Amino acid sequence: MNKRKQDAVYTFDIRHKKTLNFILEDENPDVVINTAAMTDVDGCEDNKKLAMEMNAILPESLAIFANKYDFHLITFSTDYIFNGKEGPYTEDALPDPLSYYGKSKLAGENAVRIEGGNNYSIVRTNVVYGNSSYNKIDFIRWVVNSLEGGKKLNIIDGQWCNPTLTDDIAKGIHRIIEKQQRGLINFAGRGYYNRYDIAMKIVEIFNFDSDLINKIPSAKLKQKAVRPEKGGLTNLKAETSLNMTFSDLETGLINLKHQLNKDKK
Repeated sequence: MNKRKQDAVYTFDIRHKKTLNFILEDENPDVVINTAAMTDVDGCEDNKKLAMEMNAILPESLAIFANKYDFHLITFSTDYIFNGKEGPYTEDALPDPLSYYGKSKLAGENAVRIEGGNNYSIVRTNVVYGNSSYNKIDFIRWVVNSLEGGKKLNIIDGQWCNPTLTDDIAKGIHRIIEKQQRGLINFAGRGYYNRYDIAMKIVEIFNFDSDLINKIPSAKLKQKAVRPEKGGLTNLKAETSLNMTFSDLETGLINLKHQLNKDKK
């Protein structure tokens, strides 16, 4: 990117194509990383229009502009494009989304593939966690914050996944750019856990009271959107083509604990 403009900050509605086009033309970037999305899974059932605008139409627009201005678009997707019957999933697995969130993200994937030519990378990931500069609350941070406050939690013994540390995603994106990796690739942590397993590992690493966790069957959790029961992703392609090593849950939680403790000082 032109050094004169590298510190420019724009505040605008990213759904406005004319403004987006103007900024991209003006900045002339080499790489665009799209982290904008509607990730409220239940909220997507209530606001389908916004979900489609953010998760499908926006990536499509960026893919069109990637060809127009010849930049490398990196955008994100999810294991929720699968039905959760046979996870964890490879890059070549057949999608079958259960929720509108999953449908909108799959629509975004397809649009980027059609419009992006050879100028895109799609990174699928799942159950992302880590320290956030703007205090974003993911599942793991929600459990940590709740247990820290002494709150009792009912946690299901289902919805299998392999939680992915944000630090690993950042390293992976850097290597995608360095190696000019194109196409679809999975980023996923090592191991395979259900939500109760994750909560108990948090209890262990953060030294919380295990009595605060009550295990319940998945059927007892009433959620508006259907989630994949056995989701998750395989990371073999990323480990080999990008020479990546992803954190297992214990290592990731220790990392998160250190970061949170540092922020409190």
